[in-house]
Amino acid sequence: MRKHMFVSPIALLVLWFVLSYFQLASPLLLPPPVSTIKRLWSLIYSGDIKPDIEATTYRWAVGYALGTLVGVPIGIAFGLSKRLYESMEFLLDFFRSLPVTAIFPLFLLAFGIGNNSKIAMVFSAVIFVIILNSAYGIQHATKTRIRMAKSFGASNWQVFRMIVFFEALPGTLVGLRVALSLSLVVVIVSEMFIGTNLGIGQRIFDSYSTNSVSDLYALILFIGIIGYFLNKMFVFFEQKVVFWAGK
Repeated sequence: MRKHMFVSPIALLVLWFVLSYFQLASPLLLPPPVSTIKRLWSLIYSGDIKPDIEATTYRWAVGYALGTLVGVPIGIAFGLSKRLYESMEFLLDFFRSLPVTAIFPLFLLAFGIGNNSKIAMVFSAVIFVIILNSAYGIQHATKTRIRMAKSFGASNWQVFRMIVFFEALPGTLVGLRVALSLSLVVVIVSEMFIGTNLGIGQRIFDSYSTNSVSDLYALILFIGIIGYFLNKMFVFFEQKVVFWAGK
């Protein structure tokens, strides 16, 4: 394991400790790191946060999985057909640029206040990222290899299966990795905006509403750690799957 990967978190903790210890920031705005970490450990060890984690994980996983299952095939189709991609390019860029959290009232009207609205927000946030990256990967497959395969009599299906698919895979996985982080952000924000009985986002909102600063920072720290390890796990998976990329 690379030692320098610990430099930034240690520096952040030192800065946090200095600001807290010398009271350069009000305790009402920045609690001490030791008490925050203790509170996070208490939430996890007691199992108090477990139902919230399970609720958030379910909404995130379903929304992300649906976005992947729908987005990748559509992206491949758009990548294979330049005319189709150009005809849909405006709509793709329009909806990709539209903050899904800005139109959460529409999700409330369409899906209600239950899990469906939050899953739909995650789905809407990730699908366009996945489509565009999948299409980009297909469109930028190496043309020389494709022409060579066709010159040897390979069919369109064989060209796609043996060349285009693997050429496009790195771009597709980049889109999935970006969507992974985005989906985690959106599911937390959706729980804060729409409200729910259980969920990390709702717990953060409750901590803010009741001025429970230690709980608030403990939950933020927890989300950051989870997001970091999710990204690292995906990068490890990506390197194993597309081991030839960049070589």
